[in-house]
Amino acid sequence: MSKRKKVLLLIQSGYSARNFILSGFLKNTDIDVTFWSDQDYIQQYKIDNTLIKLPAFDYHWKINFLQKIKNKAELFFNVKRTNNKQYLNYLIGINKNKSFRVKFKKWLSNIIAHFYANEKGIQNLDKPFYKAIRKTWYYKECVQQLKESSPEVVFCTHQRASGAIAPILAARDLGIETVCFIHSWDNVPKGVQLVKADNYFVWSNYMKDEMLAHYPFIDKENIIITGTPQFMFYIGDEFKVSKEEFFKEFNLDATKKYILFSGNDKTTSPNDPVYLSDLCKSVSELNQEQDIYRILFRPNPIDRNEGFDIVLNQFSDVVTELKPNWFETDVFLWNQGGPNEKDLSLLVNTINHSDLVVNMGSTMALDAAMLGKPSCYIKYDVPSDYDWTVNRIYQFIHFDIVKKTNPVFWIDDRNSLTQVLMEALNNSDKTLQAREKWIERVTHLPIEETNQRMWNYLITENEV
Repeated sequence: MSKRKKVLLLIQSGYSARNFILSGFLKNTDIDVTFWSDQDYIQQYKIDNTLIKLPAFDYHWKINFLQKIKNKAELFFNVKRTNNKQYLNYLIGINKNKSFRVKFKKWLSNIIAHFYANEKGIQNLDKPFYKAIRKTWYYKECVQQLKESSPEVVFCTHQRASGAIAPILAARDLGIETVCFIHSWDNVPKGVQLVKADNYFVWSNYMKDEMLAHYPFIDKENIIITGTPQFMFYIGDEFKVSKEEFFKEFNLDATKKYILFSGNDKTTSPNDPVYLSDLCKSVSELNQEQDIYRILFRPNPIDRNEGFDIVLNQFSDVVTELKPNWFETDVFLWNQGGPNEKDLSLLVNTINHSDLVVNMGSTMALDAAMLGKPSCYIKYDVPSDYDWTVNRIYQFIHFDIVKKTNPVFWIDDRNSLTQVLMEALNNSDKTLQAREKWIERVTHLPIEETNQRMWNYLITENEV
């Protein structure tokens, strides 16, 4: 089988840059890998690869409306397919605009989406959607760039990036093979198959089964199990430093035990500042008996809740913020800025030198499990100005595997917070087997072979 000579790597988020630049992915091949991206910071990684700069994209209202209908149709289809209304939780936001125009658009999109909520209907929605995409200046520019660069395969590193729709469509229209990576373990049930590719890379058998269940029109031969480079940083020593060195750099007390609180974005958990405050109060109470515990706080890199500042000032004696180190990060946005090597080291060592990780349903619990650390999931509501409840988060379909494996300690109410913290700190092995099972289910082991599996397919289309 002939060997491909040129791969175009489509990167449109900081998380993709982390996974496919900093993970060692580029070290596994000697073929021409050209970056295709609208992210200016890409050049700051000091890599030798050529960068083709994508133009800025701005889809008009018709495309955005059709995209919303596609999303809803997929979710409504899965409700009917499984008789499980929990899929509808993915449609609920924290802020509700009650204007007549917004209500009408929602009503109209729901009516249309219900009509197309079947296997054939979802595929039929592609026709007007992609027709509208093809009329955009952005699509036409992508076609021109592809003709000039002449890649043999385009590899999309994030299937939920709206900006990737036109580039991948352009590649398919030109007869160029396309491969798309499913970015996260929670992505498939959300009804967001925005990027339609020839083939898909998934984390595990579990995710492949999810793809086949949610998108039955995708042939199983087009879903390739590779694992994810997201955890490559945890298995070696490249980004790890000693506890002494880490504590000295950030002026931490080596005589204390540290609990890491990892923040969510505001949409997922708008009340995170309250949960951090509760954690600080519990730790302060514990320290009255014996001054042992401290808290590390890592905010979400792309969406830092301003409410945290009040808590950090109030409990400055027990909590230290370790801000993510990203390029272009004065204002964190999902599609602007990316992590550098310093942030990877910060992330790895913050988890590795903490005794416990606490959050509200964050994937950080899986990262912690990779480093052998226990986690607690907060599962109680607090008074809030938002139309939001913690229960909706844990009712998401992708949390089914967490409920089945039970790899975390659950904090069911504020009154039990201190008790659960102590159990997790003193009896962390209680969830050890469950953590290992969670890892085994959601990713393909051994992790260190992930990048090579991807290149085996990208270069020669060999079985992975």
